This record gives sequence, structure tokens and C-alpha cells, in this order.
Amino acid sequence: MKKFLGILGWFLGGLSSLWAQSYTPAQQTEIIQNARRLITDQYLTNLEILTHYEANQPFDALRPQLKGLITGALRDKEVLVFNEFREPKGTQTSVEEYVKDCRIFSGGKPIIHALDWSKVQYDFQRTTAGEPYLNVYLIKTLQGQNAQNKAFTYENLTEFRVQFSFHATLNSFLNFRIVGITKVGQRPTTAFTSQTLASSEKPKDLLSVLDTLTAQVQKDLPPNVKRLVLERFTYKNCGINDALSDQVFAMLSSCWQRHTQIPVRSVADSDEKSWIIRGSYEEDLNQLRLRMEVVDGASRKVLAQARSSELPLSWLVEQKLPLKPENYERVRNVQDTLRQITTTTKSALKIEIRTDRGRTGVEYWAGQQMILEATANRPCHLRLLYRLADGTQTLLESDFVIKPGQENTPVRISPESAFICSPPYGTEYLLAYASEEAFCPLPTAPSQQGYVRNEGGYRIFVGSLAAFQTLMKCRKNNDGKIAEDHIQITTREAKNF
Repeated sequence: MKKFLGILGWFLGGLSSLWAQSYTPAQQTEIIQNARRLITDQYLTNLEILTHYEANQPFDALRPQLKGLITGALRDKEVLVFNEFREPKGTQTSVEEYVKDCRIFSGGKPIIHALDWSKVQYDFQRTTAGEPYLNVYLIKTLQGQNAQNKAFTYENLTEFRVQFSFHATLNSFLNFRIVGITKVGQRPTTAFTSQTLASSEKPKDLLSVLDTLTAQVQKDLPPNVKRLVLERFTYKNCGINDALSDQVFAMLSSCWQRHTQIPVRSVADSDEKSWIIRGSYEEDLNQLRLRMEVVDGASRKVLAQARSSELPLSWLVEQKLPLKPENYERVRNVQDTLRQITTTTKSALKIEIRTDRGRTGVEYWAGQQMILEATANRPCHLRLLYRLADGTQTLLESDFVIKPGQENTPVRISPESAFICSPPYGTEYLLAYASEEAFCPLPTAPSQQGYVRNEGGYRIFVGSLAAFQTLMKCRKNNDGKIAEDHIQITTREAKNF
């Protein structure tokens, strides 16, 4: 009996090499390349985003990205993955529970996931039903800070089990999906290294391009970097946050933390001591052009910069990531109008408005409260208009007064009111006008020049944005100049799946 079991064990162990030999070298390379792309482009990329989202975002805001991870990388949402935070018991959880644990354990701070491909090994196998799969063995490292700001590192040999199928008509391997991620003690004796892939260049993806770009900028920085703030990168600096800007933001957070060992903060936490990482992206023929620079928060001096056009636009197509935001043209039209009607003459009066999420790349999700502050260098009267994503223009404040003694101090706007993010969602604007002289009353009778009407407890301005500018700036004596400021805000809906 023991002899029989020994022979059976030898037979089963030998099946892996037999199954590997049943594929030609070209087929093995094709399968392995697809498995690698699945793990890096679909699984790791989405996981980086999910565990680098800002702490103030609700978990429901992550649902679209979580759906992208599950539908793009996993067989289904029931697939179990190794969860470092559940050791020694219950180490296998769903990917949703894993993401939640990452965010809870770190207190919402970014966590770096790294896979060491330099020592990767592979093992072809089949299920009892004869379905083929490939086990990929990688060293997986997890780094970050816990809720008490203590550094942690987990490093484990991890098995990614990737199922696939063969389409005879197309003569191609398809339907690559991860069906399990497990911590293992050692690689099986049947695991092998692909010399073909080891000697070939890894295809470009967004993460590798951003990592290279980060390294280029980081090496040119002065050595005394202490505080880094990351602004949102958007298409042609349009300020519209979408799926691609989400990925760039999360990946850059990971890249900068990996290269500098310094936590990257959001714009809401910026101050004059911060170094600000900013940039944009756009098309460059058939490539994606990325621009990055680091600016001193106090002097606004550019400390280092770099550009890259290495990533083909075809990669975005494969990932189903639109380059240009859906509402780009409409937003640009509004931005152009604001530039044309905004006063450019200098005024002794200065006004700056700010949200609790900062001034650039501001984003709120459904149900979140927005807090507004204004800072003026002199006592003044303040008018505030909020332009919704559908073009509705709501008067928030007709004559808010910044009093003597409040100069150069942030003053909260309407502390008794709650500004809650609600539909419609999209790109919105907060416009501010300040004057040392009292403003004229706004007309309420219907007029072609525009007027204000009450609707559902809100004061809605009826008329064009240009017409509203004229009425907003009206003062009895027109003494002194008007000071203006505006902020672009993205509001987003958290969709369940």
C-alpha cells in the first residue's frame, strides 16, 4: 500500500511537468504573459488604487473601483485572497474584506503592495475536471503605517492561481481569471522559471511608467524633502476627476512613498512647508504624454520636473480607461467663460475661498458635507455663487460680511448651514466676489438681464453666467475694485454593484 501511494505521489507530481510539456514554448510564453498582465494590470493596479484612496472618502466611493478589480481580475467576488491582517486565523477573505481591513488597519493611510517578479516561478496544473490553470509564485510585500502611525511590513511567498481556457477556433488562450491567492511555505518542486520572459522586456503599463517618472523627478530634488503633497493629475489640467485620474493619483501616491519613504499627503493637508507634486496628461500621437513637476509651496519655485511619452494609448483602450473625460468640452467652455469675465485688474482688496478639501483637485462624494471658508485682507462684503453640474446657479450668500478684526483669518461661511453633496454630480464651481462697499440688492422680478427666484428653499439665479457677473458686482457707488476668486469642484456619486 505504501509503495502504491508512493507511486501515486510520483505520478501526480510528474503531471505538472507533463502538462507544462503539453504546451509549446510559444504557448507557455503566451499563457504566462497573459497571467502576468492580469496580476499587474488588473489586480495590483486596482488594489493600489483601493488602498491609496484618501481617508476621508467613504467606502461606498470605492465601489466602482472594487467592481473593476473583481470583474477585471477575479473569477467572481467570492474568490478568497490571502489577508495579512487576519493571521494566524482566518487568513483567507474576500477581496472586499481585504480592502476594508487594509484601510481599517492603516487608519486610511496609503499601503504599498509590491510583487517581486525577479524570482517568479510558474507551475502548470489542471483541476480534477481537467480545467487548466497556472500557479504563479511571487514574493508579496505589504508596507505602511498602522492607525497608531507605527510602520509595518509583511513579506510572504504567495501563490496566485490563474485559470484560463483555450479557444480552438481562434487558436488562442482566453478568459484569464484569478481564482485564489494563498500564502505558501515554499514553491513546489515542479515550479519552473521562464527564461524566455526573464530575458524579455516587460510590456509598458501605467504603473511602471509612473514609477520611472517618479524616480527621474525624485533624483533631481534637494535632499531635505520632509513633506510631500500630491495634487490630482487631470487631462490637460482640466481639473476633472475621473477613472484615469483616480488611477494616476493612487499609483503616484504609491510610487512617491516607495521612492522617498515619506507619506504623501492630500492637498487638504498642504501648507507653505510642503513640496507639491503636480502635473497633467494628454495624447501625444499614439502615446500618453505625462508631465510631472515638484514645486516649493512657499516660493512656488519648480524644484524638479520630467516628462514621459512611453505608454501607448492602446494600453488605456485595453484597460477601458477613457483618456478624455466625458464632459471635457462642456467644462472647458465654462472655464473659458470664467476667464473672459473675471476681472484681471489688481485690487488692494484680496479674497481667497477654500474648502475643507483644499483649493485644487477638490472632490466630494454623495452625502458628504462641504465646509467653506473665506480669507480677506480687509473687512468686506462677500457674495458667493455655486454653479451646479447641470448649470443651475445657486446664490449661497448675497451679503456675507467679513468684519473688522477678521482680516487675514479664515472665516467660515454660513456655519449654521450644511452644504451636502447631492445630485446632479459632475464638475461644479464656487465663485466669490468681495467689495469694501455694500452690494446692490439683486433683482427678483423676471428680466432678460437675469434675476433671482426662490425655488425649494434655494435662491436660483436665472440668466447667463456673464449676466450674473454684472449683477453680482453691482454696488451703489462703485467705489474701489472688486476682488474675485473661484474654485472648481468635482462631485461624484457612489454606485453600488
